[in-house]
Amino acid sequence: MNSTTRKFIEEHIDKIIKEFRFSVRKIKHPEACPCYSEGKCHPPVPDEELNCFLCFCPEYDHNLEEGGCKINNVNGKWYFDKRLPKGKIWDCSDCDYPHRKEVVKKYLRRLFGVES
Repeated sequence: MNSTTRKFIEEHIDKIIKEFRFSVRKIKHPEACPCYSEGKCHPPVPDEELNCFLCFCPEYDHNLEEGGCKINNVNGKWYFDKRLPKGKIWDCSDCDYPHRKEVVKKYLRRLFGVES
């Protein structure tokens, strides 16, 4: 990849990250997500740092009926309910992994083929 193309991609990754900050989305697109209109999501993370590009974590294990975490993040937990098919489901609501700027940048760099 030539340097001009690489620079163009890097600039656009930064624009994507900026555009998908929770603080921007809740103002520009409050109708797009209930969390935007309610003004809250993942309470431990400040709005300015929370990024919504990877709303659904790419590391959530959908191959299991009860879900799970492919990277074994310690911030997840099991939610138990007898109405669920397996009696439990993996709950990542306390995890901020896919919402951190550096994680979003890593996945976008991989997607665009500009991994360092």
